[in-house]
Amino acid sequence: MSKILMFSDLNERMRNVFETEDNYEGFRNLRFDIGHDAEMFDDDGKRISKNEAEGKIRNFVFDILEINKNSTKRDRKRAMKKHGNELFEILEEDIDFKVDTGFHKSEFFKQFVDERNIKKGDSQEFWTKDDIILSVSKVAGGHHDFTLQQLGSGTPYTVATSVYGIAVGADIDMYLTGRIDWSEFTDACARAFMIRIQNEMYAEVMNAGNKLPVNSQFNKTMALSAANKDTFDTLIEDVSAANGGVPVTIFGTRTALKKLTALADVDWISEKQKNQVAEMGRLGSYEGTTLFEIPQRFAPNDVTKKLVDSTKLLIMPQVENKFVKFVDVGETEILEVTEKGERMDDVMIYEVQRTMGIGTQIGRYFGVWNIA
Repeated sequence: MSKILMFSDLNERMRNVFETEDNYEGFRNLRFDIGHDAEMFDDDGKRISKNEAEGKIRNFVFDILEINKNSTKRDRKRAMKKHGNELFEILEEDIDFKVDTGFHKSEFFKQFVDERNIKKGDSQEFWTKDDIILSVSKVAGGHHDFTLQQLGSGTPYTVATSVYGIAVGADIDMYLTGRIDWSEFTDACARAFMIRIQNEMYAEVMNAGNKLPVNSQFNKTMALSAANKDTFDTLIEDVSAANGGVPVTIFGTRTALKKLTALADVDWISEKQKNQVAEMGRLGSYEGTTLFEIPQRFAPNDVTKKLVDSTKLLIMPQVENKFVKFVDVGETEILEVTEKGERMDDVMIYEVQRTMGIGTQIGRYFGVWNIA
């Protein structure tokens, strides 16, 4: 987790706002409890509601900015100009915490992502144990830029990072006027970062199949049907054998994994698996081989464009499960947008920024099934 902002870290004016370390600790605890839907209590041990807790937080924010609930838009803009950085320190701390904990609640992240958090003191450098194919995903101007490297055993490498940003000026003003709560605002910021990064991860994982030669025993383009079951089974066996006989995992979207049920008219499917199909809409496993569903995502603000290819299944060896490499600088920053032409007269414009990078380290032997 990022460094916790302590009472001693505050400037003199902020320490005067909170008066005592206990007051500041109570303020921090309220923010933490609201973010975790925990029970909350006042100084006398009496339980308080979420609305009451939000009110206490808002009053502290008003004190920080030297405004009140009746302040005008002009007052709020002047207050943000004068004391915005002090408010940002607190917002940044909460967003840091929520982004960090949010990633680690993801089953995909826990199983398959090797993280470097620079704020925690991690080195940005990764080290290869075996010969690998490394695909690095960067985002520039909102467009994917995939690069590919061949790296030998024992080679160090780094994953390039980019700045990800979300505009929040109107949201801050909505908070100050009571139209959204503290937890809603910080949750939305953290969720925006998590969704963006997870989208990049999912898209990059499924992009791995493009790294294989077209004519390869590990690259097949066929329908999933009873007639092709032997070929599919052989691909699984070949990937396992090429990696020392380890188990494999089949990755795909729900749409792609559901196509495995086309093999249901052959003898291998059990009653238990038939029940899985009825309950889940797809198989839970394929003849003992683990299936992992990659969630489908739409491009930002475009529901006509899907980010994850639903015509591919990846057969990945369980040699190094954490094949997604993620670098997080670990510090959220909130900056005022001051560039000419990017500021509207009636809205305060700020951007929440975080620097991150994604790479996919793929073992030399893996399989891809292009569903015809």
